[in-house]
Formats: sequence, structure tokens, C-alpha cells
Amino acid sequence: MQSAVLLLKLLNVPQSVIHLAMGTNHKALEDLDKRLCKLRKDVVEKEEKNIVFGNQKTWVDIEADEATFDKRDISQDPALQHLVVKKNETIMWEQWGGVIQRGRPRTLVLRKLVPKLTVKRAPGPGAIRKTEWSSIANELLLDRKVILHTDSAKSYKTKVRGVLHDKVVHCKKRVKVNGKFKWLNPKYVGVVTHKIPGTQKTLKVKSGTQIIDRVWSFLKDRIAMNQHCKAGSSLLRGKLRSAQYEYWFKNQDLWLACGDLCTENLRKFYK
Repeated sequence: MQSAVLLLKLLNVPQSVIHLAMGTNHKALEDLDKRLCKLRKDVVEKEEKNIVFGNQKTWVDIEADEATFDKRDISQDPALQHLVVKKNETIMWEQWGGVIQRGRPRTLVLRKLVPKLTVKRAPGPGAIRKTEWSSIANELLLDRKVILHTDSAKSYKTKVRGVLHDKVVHCKKRVKVNGKFKWLNPKYVGVVTHKIPGTQKTLKVKSGTQIIDRVWSFLKDRIAMNQHCKAGSSLLRGKLRSAQYEYWFKNQDLWLACGDLCTENLRKFYK
């Protein structure tokens, strides 16, 4: 019975359906989900430190972007009152940045961002801040010979040694041409020519952020938001890391991967 429940869980069957199909108590399903998330989270945070982009010999394509998963009003939360600077800015956002190498799902790296608090009617927390991106880029991409593909956020213009950068525009832009204003359509993808530093050679690549955009869709499809899983909660962080683990192994058998995960976790009891 437990194996069947675990198999359904690995196949992303909703817990409400598993509860009805298998007759399993919903508390037991929630406990299984929480333990699986914790197990995956520990492994992901450990393995993520060993991820290396590129080989410093040939240029590789890297995509970077940020995404928002939830927001929360902390005006009535005593434990978070110290974060409030202005009385009308009380909305806290759950925002993460992601970096991935094209063609290698196992290189997905996520970093939790700390955006500023906003007013209630703000549409979002805004793009990643320059200080946060500089820290991530210098840690992961410095001298790695990578071509960085991003959207048009200004923070990504930060100069990093060993990184060539291009961007695409995801929204309409109003520009002035010959004294008249006109709207330019979004440009989601395009061919860009880069000059390799120190040589006369050029390199043509396809700009765009389709891979990292699909990553965000993949992660959000596997995170169910509720009163417990909300911005700033450890449960949301655990579910996000669990979804990241699924993305790492999306081209493999999750049942076998789960078996290896449990086996590795049991080794610490035999030491």
C-alpha cells in the first residue's frame, strides 16, 4: 500500500485523488509529502554547491531569470514587524533567481532573493537587484567562458569577466522615431553575433530565455499554495527544492531516483 501511494505521489497525482483512490488518511499523505520534500531539499542544497558551468575551454550558453511564487501581507505578523520600514509597504514577496546551462537540466541552480517590501497594489517586486545578481554571477559565472542570455532587466548588464551577454525584450516598448512615438513589438528570440575577446573570431548564438521560462512553469505546476505554504515559509522552500530535484531527474525514472535517494539517506545510520 505504501509503495503504491509513493508511486502515485512521484507521478504528481493530487493528494485529494490519492486519498480517494487508495483510502489513505490525508494526514499520512501530508506527512509523506513533507518527509519527501525534506529529503530532496537536503540533497539538492548539498549537490547544488558542486555544480560548475562550462569547462573554461569552449563557450557555452547560460540562461538566467527571476520568478515570483507568492506574496504575503506581514502588517499583522508580530514576528516580521521588524522588516517593515514604511507603514504602507507591508507586502513581502517570495522571489527566486535561477541559472541553467542549455542542454543540461542537472545544472539548474536556484537562489532565494530578498526583494524590497512593496505597497499592497504593487504588481510585483520588480526585477532582481544589481547587488544580488552581482553576487550570484561572480560566484557561478566568473571566468567560465559563458554566453549569458537574459531578459532586458538592467541588473543583468553587470560586467563579469569571462561572460558575454545578450538580451531579449519581453514587453512592448514605446520609442520615438523621426519625432513620432511608435510601439515596438516584443522580441522573444533572435540570432546574435558575439566577438570572442582577445581574438578576431565571432560566434553566432540564439538569444532568448525559453529554457529558464519553462523551468519556472515546471516548478510552479508542482507547488500548491495554501495557508501553510506561503511566502517566507520553510514549507514553500522545501516544495520548491523538491520540484527542483524533479527537474534535475525529469529525463530519468523518478522511482529509481527515489530509491537511490532513500538508500543514500540510510547510509548515515550505518556509520
